[in-house]
Amino acid sequence: MAITFCLYYSSPETRDYLTKVVQASRQGTLLEALPLAQLPDKVNSGANAVFLEYPGEDRVLDAWIRRTTADHRNPPIFLYFQEITTEQLWKALRLGVKECFVFPIRPEEFQEALDRLPVLPAELGPAEPTRLTAFLGCKGGVGTTFVAVNTAYLLAQESQGQVLLVDLDLRYGQMVHFFDVKPQYTLVEVIENAENLDRSYLQSLFYQYDKNLQLLPAPLRLEDAEVVTAERLDPVLRYLKKLRIFSHILVDLGQNLDEPALKVLEMAENLIVVANQSIPALSNAKKLLDLLELLGLESATFGLWLNAWQKHGDLSVEDVSAFLGREVRGTIGHAPREVTRSINEGQPLTRQEPGHAVCRDLKLLAAQLSGRETPESKASRWGLLKLFRR
Repeated sequence: MAITFCLYYSSPETRDYLTKVVQASRQGTLLEALPLAQLPDKVNSGANAVFLEYPGEDRVLDAWIRRTTADHRNPPIFLYFQEITTEQLWKALRLGVKECFVFPIRPEEFQEALDRLPVLPAELGPAEPTRLTAFLGCKGGVGTTFVAVNTAYLLAQESQGQVLLVDLDLRYGQMVHFFDVKPQYTLVEVIENAENLDRSYLQSLFYQYDKNLQLLPAPLRLEDAEVVTAERLDPVLRYLKKLRIFSHILVDLGQNLDEPALKVLEMAENLIVVANQSIPALSNAKKLLDLLELLGLESATFGLWLNAWQKHGDLSVEDVSAFLGREVRGTIGHAPREVTRSINEGQPLTRQEPGHAVCRDLKLLAAQLSGRETPESKASRWGLLKLFRR
């Protein structure tokens, strides 16, 4: 997919140099190139990004940058400096600039910046409808976010379309720490601007973690959680599914079964209930599953997954199934040291150690959600019965 640039420069030499940088990338294409003296009031609407030389302190240029970045319909801005100070870097960030480059620009550095750009939704639409999957923990500490984060990363690596991971643990969402990122926007901005949602606006609100994975974090402050109600969440989810710009939307509910969570469950094609083999967790799981059945949510495809599973623990899979009266869909191994390290370092374990046994278990979960049956998943799955089938 081509990424088109509008280039604005102060000298022919800079124009030629930045043109070579753009054209040397895998997908960069120059749409137009103009001197800074001819900087237009509005950016060409066909551009995916703006490449702008920043020759020095210029209040007029600063005002143009600030005005351009403030409008979500405009493409992101790349700034180019011959030399840069720390003060200039912070200033660029305050102005809303997407990336800053200093001479000489390394090709791999520029390509990484392109890979971080949001892909235009108009070019994403998969043939298949967007599938919404909810992850719900039976209690705190069972690893719901860990499972959701790593499953999302695996689905994104399949390159079958964009994947959106939403943190709906409204008061204690921790998703950003699992990726070590600090997104500019959260679910609050999406909810508050629901009436203005369009394809280009989505580009500016979601955090592009890598080429096929986008993130929408939970509110940063506890008081902001009140903004996200079921009534306001409903049109947003319906709009995202209608657009079909994502192959999968994964929603981390934490352990919450509040009204926004119930709204997600009503719309979800899949529900992954996460537990472990401790008695408190399984007791909670039984209560939770009975409640979900009572609420009539069994229309979704359910899967009960046991995280941090120890094969030689006190309980077997059969014991758990007998206690719950439901089929166990799968288990995810116990590796506390590796899992803790991946969380503390802000890297999904499936990215950090893809060959680890825990990651092989997670791949089975991702395969089930994508409808992709591999020899490995066929051999290891616990069965295709729905969770609520007695």
